[in-house]
Amino acid sequence: MKWLIVLSKHHKDWIEVAKKLGAGAYAEDIVQEVYLKLLKYSKPEKFIRNKTHVHRGYMFFVIRSVVMDYQRAKKGKFKIDIEKFYLNNEDGFKELDPRDLERLSTHNNIANEEAYQKICNKMDKELNNWGWYDKKIFEIYRDTHMSIRQMAKETTISKENIFHTLKRAKKIMKDKFEEDYEDYKNKDYDLL
Repeated sequence: MKWLIVLSKHHKDWIEVAKKLGAGAYAEDIVQEVYLKLLKYSKPEKFIRNKTHVHRGYMFFVIRSVVMDYQRAKKGKFKIDIEKFYLNNEDGFKELDPRDLERLSTHNNIANEEAYQKICNKMDKELNNWGWYDKKIFEIYRDTHMSIRQMAKETTISKENIFHTLKRAKKIMKDKFEEDYEDYKNKDYDLL
């Protein structure tokens, strides 16, 4: 773990890089996540040269990757100010305002979740009809956040083979479920 000492000499630089890439107040957390990813997925020879110099280009790409993962995850979530959805009771306790509760759990949200689940179930059913190899490659790609390169390294299968398998698998899924997905996006849930 001597590599961590070498990396930590530039800790403030990594935080600045994360901030410039859009991490904002989470830059410190992003850099900590980068250290964990390097520990788990990489070898020191990739980012340390001559045991004393840090490969800045490699670090930039790892930081950028973690920031992009953070931003993707952030887009899928929305924040609710919980104080806005409560009323003060005369007892000093708080209770939910029924109008806001109704607004939060509208039929549209439930219908949206059910429709999404229907599409996922259809895709899983289709996936179960595939051969073992194609199914496993697709599941690894879908269920983990591994790149094709990482998959090739972990499975000792060539990148080209994984690429072509995934390309074929994505085409099958797109051909079979493109119309369902369009119905989902257009909120035509009854057509699913």
